[in-house]
Amino acid sequence: MAKLSHLEKEYIKANYKNKSIDELTKKLEKDRELIEEYINNLQNAQKNNAKNNKKEKANKEKSENILSKLFSKSSNSEPIFKKYEIKPYHLSKIDIIFSSVAFLFTFLLYLFTLTPSLSAGDNGELTTAAYFLGVGHAPGYPFYTLMSKLFTYIPFGNIAWRTNLFSGTCGAIAMIFFYLIMVKVLGQNRIERGFSPVVHIPALLASVAFAISDNMWAQATMAEVYSLNILQIASMLLILVYWFEAVWQHADDDVPYYGNKYLMAFGFLYGVALANHHVTLPFAFAPLLFIAIVLFLVHKDRYIENIETPFISIFVFLVLLFIGGFGYYRFIMNYEAYLYFPPGVASNDSIFSILFKPFTDMNILSDIFTALANGSYLRPDMIQNLKAPFYPTLYKGMFLVFWPLFLVVVWVLVYRYFLCKIDKFNNDNDFITGISFSYYKMLLMLAVGVMIYAYMPIRARALPPLNWGQLNEPSGWENLSYLFSMIHRKQYGASGNDIAAAFILHPEQVSALINIFKTQLTVLGLLFLIPGLFQIFKKNKFIGIFSVFGLLSFGVSLMAYTNPPPSVRTLSFVEVFFLPATLYMIVIVGFGIQWYMEYFNTNIKNVLKKPSEETTDTKLKPYHAISLIAIFAIMVPIFVMNFSRNNNSKDFSNHDYSYNMMNSLPDNAIFATEGGDNQVFGLVYYTMVERRRPDLKIYDQKGNVFERIYGNLMKTDGRWLGSISDAVDKDFIDSGRPYYMAWRRDGLERLGDYYFKAYGLVFKVQPIKYALVDELEFFKVLTVNDYKAIAREHLKRNYENEKVASDLNALLDEGLISVERKNNYNGNEEITFVKMYELPFPELKTEEDYWNSYTMKGTAEEISHYDFLTREIFVSSYSLAKIDMYNRRIKTYQKLLGFMGNGDIAKNGITREEANAKIEEYKKLKREEEERMLTIGFDMSNVYFAIGNQAILDEDYERATVMYEELIKLEKLIYPAYFNLAASYEYLARSKNTPYEKEAEYLNKAKDVMARAEKTFHRGKDMGDAARAQNTTYQQIMQFNNRLDLQLRTTRQQADALKQQAIAENTFDSYTAYANYIYQNRQDLDETIWAKTEAKKRAVNNTQLINVNKELAILYANIGDVNTGINILNDTLNLPNITRDDRRGVDFDLASIYLNQKRYNEAINIYSKYTNDLTQDGAFALYAIGHIYIEQNMIVEALNVYNDFKVRMSPLAKDNQVIANLDKDVESRRVQIMQYLGTVGAPNQ
Repeated sequence: MAKLSHLEKEYIKANYKNKSIDELTKKLEKDRELIEEYINNLQNAQKNNAKNNKKEKANKEKSENILSKLFSKSSNSEPIFKKYEIKPYHLSKIDIIFSSVAFLFTFLLYLFTLTPSLSAGDNGELTTAAYFLGVGHAPGYPFYTLMSKLFTYIPFGNIAWRTNLFSGTCGAIAMIFFYLIMVKVLGQNRIERGFSPVVHIPALLASVAFAISDNMWAQATMAEVYSLNILQIASMLLILVYWFEAVWQHADDDVPYYGNKYLMAFGFLYGVALANHHVTLPFAFAPLLFIAIVLFLVHKDRYIENIETPFISIFVFLVLLFIGGFGYYRFIMNYEAYLYFPPGVASNDSIFSILFKPFTDMNILSDIFTALANGSYLRPDMIQNLKAPFYPTLYKGMFLVFWPLFLVVVWVLVYRYFLCKIDKFNNDNDFITGISFSYYKMLLMLAVGVMIYAYMPIRARALPPLNWGQLNEPSGWENLSYLFSMIHRKQYGASGNDIAAAFILHPEQVSALINIFKTQLTVLGLLFLIPGLFQIFKKNKFIGIFSVFGLLSFGVSLMAYTNPPPSVRTLSFVEVFFLPATLYMIVIVGFGIQWYMEYFNTNIKNVLKKPSEETTDTKLKPYHAISLIAIFAIMVPIFVMNFSRNNNSKDFSNHDYSYNMMNSLPDNAIFATEGGDNQVFGLVYYTMVERRRPDLKIYDQKGNVFERIYGNLMKTDGRWLGSISDAVDKDFIDSGRPYYMAWRRDGLERLGDYYFKAYGLVFKVQPIKYALVDELEFFKVLTVNDYKAIAREHLKRNYENEKVASDLNALLDEGLISVERKNNYNGNEEITFVKMYELPFPELKTEEDYWNSYTMKGTAEEISHYDFLTREIFVSSYSLAKIDMYNRRIKTYQKLLGFMGNGDIAKNGITREEANAKIEEYKKLKREEEERMLTIGFDMSNVYFAIGNQAILDEDYERATVMYEELIKLEKLIYPAYFNLAASYEYLARSKNTPYEKEAEYLNKAKDVMARAEKTFHRGKDMGDAARAQNTTYQQIMQFNNRLDLQLRTTRQQADALKQQAIAENTFDSYTAYANYIYQNRQDLDETIWAKTEAKKRAVNNTQLINVNKELAILYANIGDVNTGINILNDTLNLPNITRDDRRGVDFDLASIYLNQKRYNEAINIYSKYTNDLTQDGAFALYAIGHIYIEQNMIVEALNVYNDFKVRMSPLAKDNQVIANLDKDVESRRVQIMQYLGTVGAPNQ
């Protein structure tokens, strides 16, 4: 006799009460006896259920407490798996067809819009890692590296295109899994097999919607890890759907069913996904909670007869979990700080003592409860130790692994051998242990999946060209320390703050989170999302709750963890992390599409009236055409808008950028990159994978990718990296090879007499003497004093006469210049241009020639649709560099006009008219480049900031206000934008072209800007009044407000009257009085500098001249023109008949400026002049040098200086209070240093 199928049983179960046996027999074409037998079994089951209900009612009366009511069975309600019946949708051939359509559409779409070469960002590095099976940047991405390696064997296309294709393929396969998810959840409780317009079409269109969502599309067209990550997450969710259906179907089984095979598969895939990207971590919240809730709801009525023991067990588990988590935190924060190993120092601890220390040291328990009592979650004296670079992440990793395992053991022992012995508890009803072991099995498979991380140390030993993290260098147990550091992304530091900081203090992040989801399907996506929320809760409450919770839990937790500042640039980096949340959102969108498919059905009320009823809508009907028109009316505009943003088929930006840099470098050059992704990773790919320019020696400033210039970063104190970098650069400069850099690095003058010469995108380090030739090429004739000024501008210091003479003689010997006489120069001799020195490329004679030779495809409008990082190439690397070039050209012609004096023709033959025409030409070119930059970087804060700053320099304050206002609209937390905007209004108020009566209007606008800044500050900083008063930004806001108030009280009209009076008197005292008045009553630094300069011209003695020069130097330093201030002080030191006291005062002011600029060597040189003086000045000089050594982390040198201070200056302390105070501080610092070095002893006397 034939058996009834699963679908036939479901049909009978749904209809036997309403239809006769004959009708059922005719419908199903089955034996009547078979149907009667099944109906009898159903009726018997109902009778048994009735008996069970009576028993439940009796149990209920035994206990009336609240917890019993919450957890015990209810006599007047049926089990949840019967109340909410879930009939699984079984896949059929139609699903193979539809999933194939989803794959093919997505694959062809991604293939058509695929980036043809290297994309911006990490792509070059990830492609290189895949090609060589190397190790990429932390956390290494081992699974991605292994999988994408397979696509590098494709026999056509460049390697970058092949790895881009891997991402597109992963995205297309992910749409198969997503379609299967959607068809299963949309088709639940559907009995008929075959095609259904309200199931298959919404599932297919939901897959299409996900495929064309902004971030998904973008990541599928470039070599990135996120498409693979979505494929992994989609596969896990599909397994979770199968698990849910299986648990629901087996709810009535005699033996509890937990679906462990599905959970173990889920755990394994989750572990593998963790080996791909850490963004999988917050994804776990919703699935794990969903699993726990479903198991509890399905099994609670089976097991719970009373509440006491289960509740106690849950409570014990939560306590253990809390102690475990908090204990881990306290151990890491407080104990591990003492266990770091400086380089060359071996640990006395065995691996076993390391592992078991937290379990054998009873102090940790008392520490936990003490901290709970007093709220001291981190002892202040530990903070500094935690900053030490050598504390091993080994302890963190080991403790993170072994502490949870310890909890598992405790849980099993306590629960099985204590709680289960309680009389009221029946060991057969141990549902908590069953659920717990399901999780343990899942955790075990997760650990198996995560083992893919072992790839990194294994491959690192093979020394591939790209070998990030130095995992080949450690030995023994230190391997784990390096590996955990890599996995934890230790090199990137902390990722974020707490939830309060992210959402209470920075509410803009909430808006940013909403915008991230809104941009995926544009605003039109709401037309699917809103009805989707209604539909999903109507059709499938469990999937609805899971999807909404998954969306919110992932989005909120990830935003709280990353806690990004609400800047467009940062959000452009982190928004891709929210792709899994987008997946949850598209599930809701799929139900929204189903709502449209049903909306125009006039018989909608008769379709699926109850979840158990048969769905008969198996063909397309006329009303479905109306539904599809409505759906496509929404989806087509979404597709068009996202297509314009993600069509990368013509994007060669990073390819061209890398080639433009390499083509700017001559043979055998050394090239240092700053460390940006676009700079470094593009060069990594083209030099390593495509083997372009093997003659070049390239290194990155951070020492992670190319040659490791810093040695072992795990054992290198970060505070020494600057000194190491200086030493490396100096070696390269002295190597004899042409040395280029991708940026003008700070502190080049520390390395010697060098300057940067711009050659398009790159800057060559050249001896300072060639800067004279550069200027002479244009001006044709300059003086020796002009050369001194040129050298001083580049070197930020005076250039000695001996060096000037040496340079001029060398240039004479090279035949580049001519002078009237050799060796003896008094400063006014004319230097004439003879010829240019040998250029790297003879055909590229000017900087403009380099720019004209570059390949930069695309109009500004086309480029504006590219992703943020790609557009940054055009903004930061191209436009800003060209604007800088135009500014230098303008400055050169302005300098030429200055040389002309009252004449009309310069020595180089250029007339005044021609010079002015050139200035206007370059100003026009600069404005055109700014407009192009605004089109490309419409959402980039640095664009508006750069143009605003340039407008201030050009005294175009109206344009500056427009730029800063747009910037503040874009990003509210950039306080310099508020200051510059207010300053622009302030400059307008001060302008001679502004009528007196409009001054107050502009100043009040500036006050309004500062009020907005203060309001933003209060929203962004949760601190008390005392802390706020000490905050630098808050102090600047208050100081700015005070200055504006002063100007409102003392008007420009009043100040101008005093100015005219000073001009009329025309004396040192009149200008000094005016300067002091302006500074005190209006704090107008520019006007104060003008008045002080006029006073300087009228100084009648050295005292007046020295005092006004010192004041001018400080004023210039305050407005940021430090070099002018330094030059003024150096000129003061060269005054004749300057006294020792005056020289000391000027020297100390100069040293103070050097110290503020972190030009430590110059400051030490000045202070060293006075260290032999047994005076207050000598004591201060020694003290200052010790302070400088501390700043440079030169601890031993600082101790030597302090010891010298104690020997020579301490005896003077009894007669000098200033020296006594310094002596007290020196002694305190000496003790701290000796404690640090472990050499505490008596002072050397």
